[in-house]
Amino acid sequence: MQPRTILTILVATHLLAALPAWFPGRRKRGVVHHGRELREYRSHLKQRTDRIDGVLGDVADAIEGLRRRDLDVDDAIVRLASAEDELDAAAEEFREMLAPEDLHHLHVEYDANLERALRGIVTAERGCGITKLPHRPPEDEEPYIYWKRGASNVTHARMRMAELAEVLVSWEPGRLAEANVTARLHRDEL
Repeated sequence: MQPRTILTILVATHLLAALPAWFPGRRKRGVVHHGRELREYRSHLKQRTDRIDGVLGDVADAIEGLRRRDLDVDDAIVRLASAEDELDAAAEEFREMLAPEDLHHLHVEYDANLERALRGIVTAERGCGITKLPHRPPEDEEPYIYWKRGASNVTHARMRMAELAEVLVSWEPGRLAEANVTARLHRDEL
């Protein structure tokens, strides 16, 4: 074989190998599939985060009611226990969700903040338990310390979770997937 024939065969082989990429229908299928998965992820994420935020809002109101002495301890125990059960179930569902690879670290951080909120609920429940102890002095401030810590854990976790949920829902492929002050300031510039 002559060198010119070998060169012609190599060029023809490369052109035939690249030919399927030139067909417009072939390219769109992968993008549509990725878009459908992203839409489904956003839809499920939005539903779950809205439900979680609503429960955490009720929990924060209950703990603040305890701190202001507007809510009876027995009523608060029931509300906190039911919220804890509901958030435990939501946390399990959230862990089972598959996030896009670029969002995995934010998805895990959201889950960690959900655990922080659950710890805040347990702390508030511990404060309620202290009020039920026999021989407890009436002016004891220890339950209020627990309620204050629980309230701050729930509130701060809820604020961070709202910020993370906003980034998780609005993320587009190829864009920055960070939820910090710098990313928030420069999000529209990218």
